[in-house]
Amino acid sequence: MNSNASPAPSDTSQRRRSQWLRRLIELSVFILLFSLISMWLGRHMLDSETPAPTSQLTTLPTGDSNPLPASLHWPAQYERTLVYFFAPWCSVCRISMPGLNTLPTDDHSLRVIAIALDWQSRSEVQQFIADTGFNGEVFLGTADTAQAWQISGYPSYYVVDKQGLIVHSDRGVSTPPGLWLRTQL
Repeated sequence: MNSNASPAPSDTSQRRRSQWLRRLIELSVFILLFSLISMWLGRHMLDSETPAPTSQLTTLPTGDSNPLPASLHWPAQYERTLVYFFAPWCSVCRISMPGLNTLPTDDHSLRVIAIALDWQSRSEVQQFIADTGFNGEVFLGTADTAQAWQISGYPSYYVVDKQGLIVHSDRGVSTPPGLWLRTQL
């Protein structure tokens, strides 16, 4: 028999099916592991369908502005609000935060706000925001803010609907498409 003979067409199609099946199984295992890790990371966060805390915060001053007291509210013109908690020393936050700018906010269906926790100085937070290029609303939180929202790691985020109810919560790295998908559910 000739060793250079090409495999029979049925052998080739069977190998392709086998490769696709293997890839499908690998993808399914990856999705399952990712889901389990996500659930484990978010196990101590506030539950869905509970009212979001209305924390007292401070606005991050920009340019010549002074910091102003603020409280979180859920304006009716936004269907959802993504509340993203970060720390200026968090390298994962530094990588993931620029992706927040890619979320579609022009139609007022989504509001994106970031709340700094575990910060040492306002200038540290300002530098972090400048470095990441984030162009949304930024607030300075306190230890009370972290406690009210049950933040125990960074980045953490909640999706809140216009009635002020938590729709989704998660912690850790997420891609812009992943965040967008969570704000649509």
